[in-house]
Amino acid sequence: MSDEEDNSAFDVILLANMARPSDTGLRLSREIQTLHGQGYRVGLRHLPPQAGRKAILPDLAKCVRDGLAYPITPGATVHTKLAVVFTPGLLKEPVTDLTGLRADKVVLVHDRAPNIEQMGLWLSFNVGPMSWAPTNRWVRAKLEELGFPIEIEEEDWRSIGRAVRPAYDDSPAARTTVIGRVSAPGAAQWPATAKEIAATYPTDATTDFRVIGPPPSTAVAKSNVTKHWSVLDVSDTTIERFIEALDVFLYFPGAATPEFPEAAIATAMATGKLVVLPPHLEPHFGPGALYCEAESAPTEVERLLADEDALDDLRARAKSNVALLFGEDTYLRRIFRLAGPPAARTQRKPSPVDPPRILFIPSNGVGLGHAARLLAIARRMDQDIEPIFLSFGKATEILESFGYTTEYCPSYTDIGAEIPDWDAWLRYELGDVVERHNPAAIVYDGNNPTPGLVHAALSRGDCRLAWVRRGMCPAQPSPYLGNSRFFDCIIEPGELASAYDTGPTALRRHETTAVAPIRLLDKDELLSRENARAKLGLEGNAPAVLVQLGAGANRDILDLTDRIVTELQKVAGLQIVIAEWTNTAVRMPHWPGTRLLRGFPISQVFNAFDFSISAAGYNTYHEVLAFGLPTIFVANRHPSMDDQGARAGFAQDSGVGFDLWEEEMHLFPSLVEAMLNEKANAFLRENCAAFDGTNGADEAARILKKLVMGP
Repeated sequence: MSDEEDNSAFDVILLANMARPSDTGLRLSREIQTLHGQGYRVGLRHLPPQAGRKAILPDLAKCVRDGLAYPITPGATVHTKLAVVFTPGLLKEPVTDLTGLRADKVVLVHDRAPNIEQMGLWLSFNVGPMSWAPTNRWVRAKLEELGFPIEIEEEDWRSIGRAVRPAYDDSPAARTTVIGRVSAPGAAQWPATAKEIAATYPTDATTDFRVIGPPPSTAVAKSNVTKHWSVLDVSDTTIERFIEALDVFLYFPGAATPEFPEAAIATAMATGKLVVLPPHLEPHFGPGALYCEAESAPTEVERLLADEDALDDLRARAKSNVALLFGEDTYLRRIFRLAGPPAARTQRKPSPVDPPRILFIPSNGVGLGHAARLLAIARRMDQDIEPIFLSFGKATEILESFGYTTEYCPSYTDIGAEIPDWDAWLRYELGDVVERHNPAAIVYDGNNPTPGLVHAALSRGDCRLAWVRRGMCPAQPSPYLGNSRFFDCIIEPGELASAYDTGPTALRRHETTAVAPIRLLDKDELLSRENARAKLGLEGNAPAVLVQLGAGANRDILDLTDRIVTELQKVAGLQIVIAEWTNTAVRMPHWPGTRLLRGFPISQVFNAFDFSISAAGYNTYHEVLAFGLPTIFVANRHPSMDDQGARAGFAQDSGVGFDLWEEEMHLFPSLVEAMLNEKANAFLRENCAAFDGTNGADEAARILKKLVMGP
């Protein structure tokens, strides 16, 4: 029977508030994956809360996207062999649009003690013979106390504990320990006071502590308990992705036993994470977790993390125990008993992406540096990976000219918006791009990895996230530098002047994988001197200079260029070429006797020149040094820029170039004279040749391929 003929018939329909902040998305997604794997046709019926509208949980959205389950619209006429209703105790009013639903069997899965005043609402699900299924012994006892003539399932309806994929294994060894917890909202999920919370959970910046379901504001008001926490909304990431990044899952609720995050805990144990719980949960989760009192948890975690043998033993017991108590086999036997075997029908399967795609996102910088670096890496991807681009700036045509599929999303500067407002829109737009292209990884090059960008990737679930993070950052760090913690991989392009780097990322190199300086072109891709001169229309072998001062977004390059050209024109026979950036903020006028160079990449014609006058942005700086073009650096020292002054200073100190401050232009004529001196020019070229010419783009491409495809 085809899907078109079968759209009203299901084996199992799951009904729940599928936007609820908790580990509900993980619990249901594990059941959906298991059912689909056995050929069951699964429907999803959302039971929205009384007030407000929220997006479906990312774990469940992924199941729908992958073709594992079908959403059922309110009022639809459908039949299922089994309807499973999760957390009916959350209902605030009757569900009125189930009249079209018929089930051979209905099971209400209870994860909390029943509220007698609310129980009448459960009659909404009287669409077939009903039974109750508690999730644990405490709820079972409360249901049995009611004495209602309703069957209670003999087995607790436990979550499925299945391991998540391993975290990317090339992370630097010195990375910070990641501790986290997931819970439903509510005061019962946390210790009662800020003092008790601080005694149990990390509160300083030395530990990366992540939370889904924060403590109530009343408990932490007038305290700094949560100052250094990463508090995520349940829509920001799949729970599976959240657990993947953890080393330790730490869960200590309040004094009462509330609904606890069973699916998250079982998944963390199955994955081999260190799970730390209060002793009263040991009868439910069994061996394999560390059970201790809340006040001793920090000490016990530190002790066990330092004892690798004991930790390995605990992990082994956890995996064995989870397979027994939270295994798929137990779940499937239950489903087979309640619903029988799956009906024979065609299963919808997700369309494979072959080859896997990487979505490269260059930020909208002053120049083209971010785009050029990602282009350099994309060009060195082999046929096993398909690069695609999302451009925030005016580099779209350039990216497309290299043959890559390119989407465009205006940057906040392009539309005159504040970053937070733009970022919320970006998350939606990027989510749409990810939905259409289904990349295996997102690779960002820029200074500001905003929450919208990060969460668009994390909420995808299986999409890796990498950052090509250039050093030499301004002294004032990006407000989003802390989002480094959410990236699977941070690649730092090499800096020849790295010893002069005093910016905020210089203190965070332990987070990165370093590669050699990244360049768009290799040396053998440059035109010969003869061909480059012919392309530019330069005459014979007369000396020629390239003036390339950048895009001019934050300094007056017209005045600066005019001053430089005026001096250069005093040199008899010197051919002057002025480069105009493709994304320039200002168009260059024509100076008599000069030529204007437009296009990309400019480095292709470097061999045409005897020397250059250049800004010291990352790409231009490393290109002129790698390709041996003697250069007078006139660094852009604007405080918002990367530290071009440090690069220029290093070049002069190393004898590979000159560092000329704009305030010292009276020195310019003597520097030009040195550049035109044959011996001085040759000296600079020889010193440049002493640098290792390795192009880090090759290694970066290998790292990203491994990130996506594994070793």
